[in-house]
Amino acid sequence: MTKLYSGVRVVTGATLLALGLVACGGGGGDSTPAPGPTAEGVYGGTLSGSTTGAFQLMVLENGEYWALYGTQSSSAFHVAGFLQGTGNSNSGSFTSSDTKDFGDLPAAAGSTSATYNAAAKTISGTVSTGAGSTSFAGGPVAGSAYNYDAPASLGTIAGNWTVTDLLGETIAISIAANGTFTAATNSGCNFSGTISPRASGKNVFDTALTFGSAPCALPGQPARGVAIAYPLSASVTQLAVAVINTSRTVGTAAAGTR
Repeated sequence: MTKLYSGVRVVTGATLLALGLVACGGGGGDSTPAPGPTAEGVYGGTLSGSTTGAFQLMVLENGEYWALYGTQSSSAFHVAGFLQGTGNSNSGSFTSSDTKDFGDLPAAAGSTSATYNAAAKTISGTVSTGAGSTSFAGGPVAGSAYNYDAPASLGTIAGNWTVTDLLGETIAISIAANGTFTAATNSGCNFSGTISPRASGKNVFDTALTFGSAPCALPGQPARGVAIAYPLSASVTQLAVAVINTSRTVGTAAAGTR
């Protein structure tokens, strides 16, 4: 599995997929100014100083962020790793001291510093870990009519998907109309869980799963994460999912189209 910077990590197991960056504001009494717009939203763009060239970033309403990195072809986004953490927005600046890069095993600790324009829906900044620094810059997801402010609908993702994880494994996923799903990798790891529209009313899904027995990397253990689905054309939809274990030491992601 490719790191954000360079090299290869070895992780086995099943997966799903998705992205992020966001912020919080606070308020006190009547004399406290109202908080300004945060970095909340979904972004896509390019990387500099990385072995991969593209990213997709999700900033949630609670300050949590998920950022997938990989390559962008003319027809799909291909995921190679992802970042996850919690940050704060303040007057166009976003900072996070608990970034984890899940392109490493265990996940590498780091920090993120960025500036954003809430009106233009753009963001740029730098991610730093012990391995080095990577710059990113982006805006609305190119080539898609994705609308972060629209409520997520299970009808968008229900049915069968074939996605590819960070190790290049193929995963067959079957999502029922109520959001329950079963999945299996081509190496024999089976897992199941639920995917549900986020309570914020935004166009993001919360994902919870439990891995099956070996050869899953985390046999019998739970994981949680996020997913997004967005149209690439009138007939093609992209799905991206990322999940982490409860201790934030191991995570995996996957993406695919149908």
